[in-house]
Amino acid sequence: MLHVGMIGFGGIAQAHRAAYEKLARECAPVKLLAACDIDPEQFKRRIEINLGAADVDPASKLACYTDLEEMLARVPFDLIDICLPTPLHAPYAIDMLRRGYHVLSEKPMARTSGLCQAMVDAASKARGQLMIGQCLRFFPQYEYLRDLVQQETYGKAISAVFERTSGPPRWAWENWFMDYERSGGCLLDMHIHDLDMARALFGEPEAVSCVTQDVQSRMDVVHSTLYYGDGKPVFALGDWSMESCPFQHGYRIGFEKATVIFDGSKVTVYPRGGDSFDADLPYEQGGIEREIRYFTGLLESGRPNEINPPQSALRSVLLAEALRDSALAGGTRVTLKNQEVSR
Repeated sequence: MLHVGMIGFGGIAQAHRAAYEKLARECAPVKLLAACDIDPEQFKRRIEINLGAADVDPASKLACYTDLEEMLARVPFDLIDICLPTPLHAPYAIDMLRRGYHVLSEKPMARTSGLCQAMVDAASKARGQLMIGQCLRFFPQYEYLRDLVQQETYGKAISAVFERTSGPPRWAWENWFMDYERSGGCLLDMHIHDLDMARALFGEPEAVSCVTQDVQSRMDVVHSTLYYGDGKPVFALGDWSMESCPFQHGYRIGFEKATVIFDGSKVTVYPRGGDSFDADLPYEQGGIEREIRYFTGLLESGRPNEINPPQSALRSVLLAEALRDSALAGGTRVTLKNQEVSR
């Protein structure tokens, strides 16, 4: 049984808590024992993020602390789950790794690629393992798409469009999402989900271009284009400026023999010359729950992380930084460097 402690108890942390509770009900060998947040009021709030409010069992017991050292001294943990604001990911992950814990840290990996590299370096020397919560890789809708791409079920992918939109994320502590210097804007915080997924599906692009708009903060609206050597156009839209609009996300992927569309509720396949059908997927299973199950399974078995290693999360931040540079240059096409990532 892996015992888990959580640092930070905002909206995404409560989604993590709900995932741990579901895994416990399914008798998975992992248990969330305690959480720490500097604001004691966080433990009383039911925060609704863009995914909605977490489905937490009100009768469940969780030890709550406002002092991290006290929590670590009182409760024996195997795994630390970091759900803090982005600027705090690197220092806390590195500290916990150095203390010997396994670490699951929320996305984006860190505010800069340099800090991401410091996390990778710390993990390479640590007894514990590090994984970043790029949860999109674990949603059934995206696992299905990955299988279609890898197996070439409908031939090669020839085009891709990703979309992720919401209202401004103003629910967070000190409204930190809307502070570009802390969050990196929609580009680094929300848009990175689709950037990471594009990389997981198609590999590293040769070049990128990006145009952004400032609405409430900086880079609230993001239009990205990824250029691949085979000529496949890959576009991604991120927008968290849509006041009062519900969260929406999806994709449209063109294959040689079909088009596959995820409209936010279901995945539909439109074969060329055949009848369309909805993919039979376990939609009720969330990406956070599945990423925790995957990571804890790796820790129990000792298998290597082949789906979501921290080096890959670093490369997603590098890609976001290249897009930022393009946007700051007025949408200029930026050729990506073949940057070395240490292990």
